[in-house]
Amino acid sequence: PTCPRAARAPAVTGHRSTPDGPGMAASWVQCIGRGPGRPGMLPFVCALSLPVWLIILHRRRRARLPDRFVLESILRPCVLRLKPYVFPPRFGTSAHPVLLDANENPDGCTVRPDAALGQHLHRYPDPRQVRLKAAIASLRGCKPSQIFIGVGSDEVIDLLIRVCCTPGRDAILVTSPTYAMYSIFASINDVRTVDVPLSPSDFQLLLPALTAALTPQVKLIFLCSPGNPTSRLLRTADVEAVAAAATGALVVVDEAYIDYAPDALSCAEMVGRIPNLVVMQTFSKAWGLAGARVGFAMAPEALVAVVDRVKAPFNLSALAEEAATRAVAAADKVREQRDGLLLERTRVAAALRAPAFGHAVRRVVPSDANFLLVQIDDCRAVCEQLGRAGVVVRYRGDMLHCTECARVSVGTREENDTMLAALARAVGLPV
Repeated sequence: PTCPRAARAPAVTGHRSTPDGPGMAASWVQCIGRGPGRPGMLPFVCALSLPVWLIILHRRRRARLPDRFVLESILRPCVLRLKPYVFPPRFGTSAHPVLLDANENPDGCTVRPDAALGQHLHRYPDPRQVRLKAAIASLRGCKPSQIFIGVGSDEVIDLLIRVCCTPGRDAILVTSPTYAMYSIFASINDVRTVDVPLSPSDFQLLLPALTAALTPQVKLIFLCSPGNPTSRLLRTADVEAVAAAATGALVVVDEAYIDYAPDALSCAEMVGRIPNLVVMQTFSKAWGLAGARVGFAMAPEALVAVVDRVKAPFNLSALAEEAATRAVAAADKVREQRDGLLLERTRVAAALRAPAFGHAVRRVVPSDANFLLVQIDDCRAVCEQLGRAGVVVRYRGDMLHCTECARVSVGTREENDTMLAALARAVGLPV
């Protein structure tokens, strides 16, 4: 034979591989190709040898697989590092707890349930939410094409990050103390978080520090106004200044609590006029639909069109859309409830600032929302004692600029009186 190894090479037949491995197969093919008078056999033998290479490739790939399945080996590292959202300890506290921890509407749902609310549940909902968008546009003074509707504001936050930020490269900017889900959704999407804290004295933006932190990688700036947990409304002039400086980013103003702030201080009227401004709002607070999970964003039409392509086809349920549409129709009732709550907010804040609580309550932050940020001596222990008494408030002392602070939602008059009495006992006052 022309090839010295051909004498010991077995014939290539069918789908059987050569025992000597790929080197032997290559030599055998080369040997046949070199033989005089046999130039036409090489393509034929190569075709027969193809299964050999498939088997070898499969064996090599198989050799790289782990011996057993380990879930952590397939999870993304950014997910393994994730610190989850901490839920308030409201469930299972008592049979009838006073819930002043999640800033809901204490007067209940603004929509009266009836049989008609669920009569179309056998059909898929409108994926474009035409009726609800028209209702919101009329309420907020924008165009339906400028509105994106999500499953709560959380879906809007997540979609904006997914649409705008490249994983492993880009970043969002937040202003602590603020809503935790901005950073959590960024971490899930492998996006960095740049933190430029608010002023500790009045919880306002520090413009020089914020603009200095802007880089080409910062694609989204989340500003919470009124803030959570600060309760403070940001100055609209500062928001405009940030938008003007952030030429490479969207400025997203989260106005979940805007219905409790003074009228005409929303940034919604600036949408469209400022090309990189997005304003988020929700039906979970003043509108009494926390259980329905309906949030929305007002944004430039081009951005809304992009986000609409990314969202799930039927992201909002028919029940949620119908409830939110009815809530908009009941706007007068919502304003009436809001006015009553603001009176209670003033009364509760005055009670907490009274001399009777002076030895324990150090600060009550002026509020533009439906809750109060209160600094209390030994706050964690006080919150735990309130919980044992059936009054649930939110401990926020682990957040920046919120040392020894609790976030206390404003409830009904009866709920607020129960909270004040329980707090008095917790700090050692006679009741």
